[in-house]
Amino acid sequence: MNAADSMRPVRVRKAAEMVAAQIRNAIVRGELADGDVLSNEANLIAQFAVSRPTLREAIRILESEGLVEVSRGARGGARVSLPNAELVARSVGMTLQSRGSTLEDVYQARVIIEPPSARLAAETRSTAAAAVLRQHVEKEFDVMHDRAQIAGAVSEFHRLLVEQSGNHTLSLLAASLQSITERHLRLVHRQQQREEDPAVQLRRTRRGFRSHLKLVDLIAAGDGNGAHEHWEAHMREVSSYWLREFGPRGLDVLD
Repeated sequence: MNAADSMRPVRVRKAAEMVAAQIRNAIVRGELADGDVLSNEANLIAQFAVSRPTLREAIRILESEGLVEVSRGARGGARVSLPNAELVARSVGMTLQSRGSTLEDVYQARVIIEPPSARLAAETRSTAAAAVLRQHVEKEFDVMHDRAQIAGAVSEFHRLLVEQSGNHTLSLLAASLQSITERHLRLVHRQQQREEDPAVQLRRTRRGFRSHLKLVDLIAAGDGNGAHEHWEAHMREVSSYWLREFGPRGLDVLD
């Protein structure tokens, strides 16, 4: 094979893609903050030396990526909207659903992510992490008798736990998975309200919250191994329960 055989056509980027890339880079680098309004259309056309259709195509690209929000009308314009966990979670959820992933897949991933996060929180920032988590556990006990609030409270504890590890990558991954499981947790709670003795529900909820409190105590003590072991056992037990109650069915993340 000669050199010519290995050569391929070169794709020249469209002007709109190049404009979008410049604005995207400014957003990601922090030069444009969340909520900032981009300059008006005339100024942007002059700044980038492009046509109006090209600029509008660039803005549409950024809008499709969730990096800007466009309002129409005389006072309209493009406002910077930083990527957030909710947007990532929805995208991840749809991707997993399209590939036939199941709730069991998601719970297994959470068991892999959360116990090491508990260890990190205990070993690197035990006092601060324990204070945040303990405050939330107090709120959990406050809503223990309100079934409508329990799923949200539990989900928030899991989110805070991984956040307190101090690892941003783990936090984003966990938030994406947690938003998926929270949806199903709410469905299970509604099903339990119809079918299960309220006293049994309350005992299970209290036991779960006490397990949360035990984890907080281990983190406060700086016991990384203990926090990891306790939370892994907790996650495996509750995952097994939710899957048994609801079944390892396929994901349904669409409204």
